[in-house]
Amino acid sequence: MLRMMRNKPLSDNFVLEKALEELTTLVPTPWLLREVSKAGLRADAVAEIVAPDGRSATLVIEVKSRLDPKGVDAVLAQLRTLLRVIPGTGVIAAPYLGQRAREKIRQGGAGYIDLTGNLLIRVDDPAVFIERQGASKDPWGMERPARSLKGAKAARIVRVLVDFVPPLGTRQIAGLAVTDPGYVSRILEMLGREDLVRRPPRGQVQEVAWAALLRRWTEDYSLLESNRPFWFLDPRGVDSFAEKLRTAAGADTAPRYALTGSLAARTVAPIAPARMGICYVDDAVRLADQLGLTPTDAGANVLLVEPAHSVAYERTREVDGLCYVALSQAVVDLLTGPGRNPTEGEALLQWMQINSEDWRVRP
Repeated sequence: MLRMMRNKPLSDNFVLEKALEELTTLVPTPWLLREVSKAGLRADAVAEIVAPDGRSATLVIEVKSRLDPKGVDAVLAQLRTLLRVIPGTGVIAAPYLGQRAREKIRQGGAGYIDLTGNLLIRVDDPAVFIERQGASKDPWGMERPARSLKGAKAARIVRVLVDFVPPLGTRQIAGLAVTDPGYVSRILEMLGREDLVRRPPRGQVQEVAWAALLRRWTEDYSLLESNRPFWFLDPRGVDSFAEKLRTAAGADTAPRYALTGSLAARTVAPIAPARMGICYVDDAVRLADQLGLTPTDAGANVLLVEPAHSVAYERTREVDGLCYVALSQAVVDLLTGPGRNPTEGEALLQWMQINSEDWRVRP
């Protein structure tokens, strides 16, 4: 990973120099990487990767001191113009490229490199494929009105943007999320920079890239790390746990709860028998006593989660006498959950994309 300089502005020349140094170290001997003279070229830099047999591939490099996802399309268009003059492979270099920006660059057919180690170079002839994972957070931490989706207020806004069909106004979002319009504006500004929402200046949100927004939320939210988990064993299995919960829910002293994870996913997109029953509940120990669950550090098949805030209980669904979280909550819990949960989360997300009209609602 390239050496990082905190809290100092990074010039284009510095970014380019460090990017070329990194590429040079990754090209195996006897391959070569060499920079081509810039004289008469409109690109920020042009480099060649030379194979041992003399064949070479041209990299046309555009450098940006900062690149938010919203600006990626313009840089890709710029690269396409350059590539008509200088045939080769387009590469974008920047101090840091977030996951959303990297995804858009990849989809646009270009490569990328940042100073934290995120790197993708793909060339057909001679065949070159180099990919590395670097930082998932911007280490330079430039001050901005909002830079995180942590906390209850941001979570409620994310859930509103995903659950409800636009157009959505700022005050409308604030009302649905039970928060102040000023904070909504700051979050929308951040999500706009990341190309996750689109709206005209001072206008309503017209489009939400909700699947990408859910993935972005998982960078700041985790089922196990953002909440308080308790592990238990039901000796008769997950279905037994669900049946006992259904009975308890019908009692006068019914606890507030909402099933999530595999049990929630299988109500719409069953993949395989659930191996772990995951449930939000306000008092995990009390519910475990009611259901006869045994605390355990190994072999658990029930995970009771005391939520950090009430977002998990918003827009719950009732199916066959059991309460389940909204699909938008279930999918992020799966993507950040234990075991095979992330794989199930991907399957649920795919179902949600195909069947968005079945679960998104109009405000």
